[in-house]
Amino acid sequence: MGSTARVKQGNVPAEVSSFVGRRHQVQEIKSSLAASRMVTLVGPGGVGKTRLALRAAADVQRRVADGVWLVEFGGHSDAELVTRAVMTSMGLRDESGQWPVSRLIDHIGTKNLLLILDNCEHLLDACAVLADALLHEAAELRILATSRQPLGISGERVVPVHPLTLPADGAPMELARVAQSEAVALLVERASAAGGGFMLNEANMSSVVELTRRLDGIPLAIELAAGRLRSLGVKQLVERLNDRFHLLVGGSAAAPVRQQTLEAAIAWSHDLLHCEEKAVLRRLAVFPGSFTLDAAENVCPSGAVFSSDVMAALTALVDRSFISFEPTSDGGRYRLHETMREFALLRVREAAEENICRRAHLSYFAGMCRRADSDGLEANDETTFAFLQALELEADNIRGALRYCLTEPDAADLGLEMAAGLGRYWSNRALSEGVHWIESLLQRRGGNELARCRALFVRSYLAVAQGDHAAGLETVAEAAHMARDLKAHVLLVRILAIKAALQVMDANLPAARRSSSEAQALADLLGDDIAQIAAAQSQALIASLDGEFERMRDIGLGAADRCRRVREIYMLSTHLTSVGVASMMLGENSAAESALVEALKATLVIDDRPGLVLRLQALAGNAAMAGHAERAAMLLGVAEMLRIEGGYRVSPFIRPLVEKAATLARSQLGDKRYARAFDDGAQLDHEAAVALGMGLGLKTVRKADLHVSADPLSKREREVAGLAAEGLSNKEIAARLFVSERTVETHIHNILNKLGLSSRTGIGNWV
Repeated sequence: MGSTARVKQGNVPAEVSSFVGRRHQVQEIKSSLAASRMVTLVGPGGVGKTRLALRAAADVQRRVADGVWLVEFGGHSDAELVTRAVMTSMGLRDESGQWPVSRLIDHIGTKNLLLILDNCEHLLDACAVLADALLHEAAELRILATSRQPLGISGERVVPVHPLTLPADGAPMELARVAQSEAVALLVERASAAGGGFMLNEANMSSVVELTRRLDGIPLAIELAAGRLRSLGVKQLVERLNDRFHLLVGGSAAAPVRQQTLEAAIAWSHDLLHCEEKAVLRRLAVFPGSFTLDAAENVCPSGAVFSSDVMAALTALVDRSFISFEPTSDGGRYRLHETMREFALLRVREAAEENICRRAHLSYFAGMCRRADSDGLEANDETTFAFLQALELEADNIRGALRYCLTEPDAADLGLEMAAGLGRYWSNRALSEGVHWIESLLQRRGGNELARCRALFVRSYLAVAQGDHAAGLETVAEAAHMARDLKAHVLLVRILAIKAALQVMDANLPAARRSSSEAQALADLLGDDIAQIAAAQSQALIASLDGEFERMRDIGLGAADRCRRVREIYMLSTHLTSVGVASMMLGENSAAESALVEALKATLVIDDRPGLVLRLQALAGNAAMAGHAERAAMLLGVAEMLRIEGGYRVSPFIRPLVEKAATLARSQLGDKRYARAFDDGAQLDHEAAVALGMGLGLKTVRKADLHVSADPLSKREREVAGLAAEGLSNKEIAARLFVSERTVETHIHNILNKLGLSSRTGIGNWV
């Protein structure tokens, strides 16, 4: 792959069913996006806001240089995690220690992208604050939101989303005219797709019109009805629906008419389900996001006696449009539409099953968190990475379980166990979110002191990753005190090792030496591999600060052997890096290269991106000391590119080596050759960066991954040039590309300069 492959151009899912009607509404949304950078689609549940937003986004996607990014808030209820949800959807890791909003702003920067914020109504204030901040800091960002009410920020353009068009009252009942209405077209399309051979004809036309009018043109209600046309005639369906409407309106006349319509449509279709299909549907309400078959099979049988096959019930619910199925590489995931989840939640509460279902949900995901706590866990490289990916997919469900622990007094301890068990996940994928959950749960005092001690320990090493030694030292002191009282000796060793690192960050080396020595003495007494691995981390750090590189190397070698023996993949890369750095300082460059390449491989197993940067920087230092100046400069370039892209700080423990590598390489190459090699490295994508770090020859890397183009214009400048050549004005180009007119003026100025032209008329000849 070349450097252009480095940025994924959006995450909008492919459409799994045809889009029917609403051409004018789609065009209205596109025109609104051309005129305003903040557009909100407003309408009731089930009216099709999300589908409209995705269709409009798909139409403009090719003109948005940095992609369209969908953020789904349906599974979120924590305002503090709104920014985290956006970062996750954009593929950004919360691992840099930066404030998440700053991290997001740094990433978006000058990018030209469209952000879709879906289902904002229950997080309205948080979404509004974030959207306002992003729009002020990112000049070429556009936001398309969906909500049941406007966000209420400056510059917002509100587009009401109306139901589908219905056959006009009083118009002649002609087949061609009826078929043109959007509501009828959707009903016919979905009924046909569901099987059963349904067709619109003269015989059923009046019943179809009555049905779509009864459903008020609401897409979700129509899709539910369409699924029933496989087993019911349209006339029968209308009769049953009329009965449900009369019951509903009589009982809740205060509800808005469309809310009554949708509730009636869902309730009527729900009444036709088998008893155990109803039980599965209502119990699925406790899943805040998508879920697997295994999770459903563990949660849905809770409560009343349950004998049927959950998979069969899920299949029936998918067929009837109550839930959706999303195929994945390892099977698939199910999801409830937000309106359907609201309906199911009412049903599970009516059945007095909510608490027992939430307990079953909590139990299932608590088990997953226990498996994530991998002290001495026997696992191969593939299963380690796969499990991290699984945790990422289940993030909404884990959040839901942790939220439940915050509301139930007797679940606080289990919540702390879960949050502590996810320590490696937090540090590798969700740093600030981990701090949020642990601090929230620590405030709810439970009776399990060991769970509290472990949570304090995790909070301490998250502080190391954040570079926040002040908060870390306060937390680690409480953790150490508790571990001594509990006689949790292995945990105490790990706490003392982290304490030593925090004390080094605080420039208190005497205290760091005392903490590290105590950790090592206790580990020796215990003879435990995990304790020895933890103590060795602080011992190697102290040895490096004292310039005792032979000792540092030997400590790292011994700890790395232990890591391999117990398959402690997370710490293996740390200790191999100690071996590599110590070896290069001793002039053993070949041994250093070997250790650092193995460390790099271990880093890739867990997709530790800050760790990747650090290992590339260490490899650059070794290359410079071995006299391979060009490779050193390229490694420094790609490491810096990845560091900036990820928003990471330069580790204080590696900074002196990075500075030394740059000085050595520049002295050997001269300023111009060094700058050229550094820039060549910065142009590499992730795959080429890894190949370079692994020792692939420079010629091969350049041939495979560096593309030099004779075209002096950027991708966006070529787009602007093409439109200018067609005779479009700056204003017309701005509307076409969803950018400001001032931005187009800047592009035109740059194009003229790069092409050596004196006026825009020459652009047409160049194109």
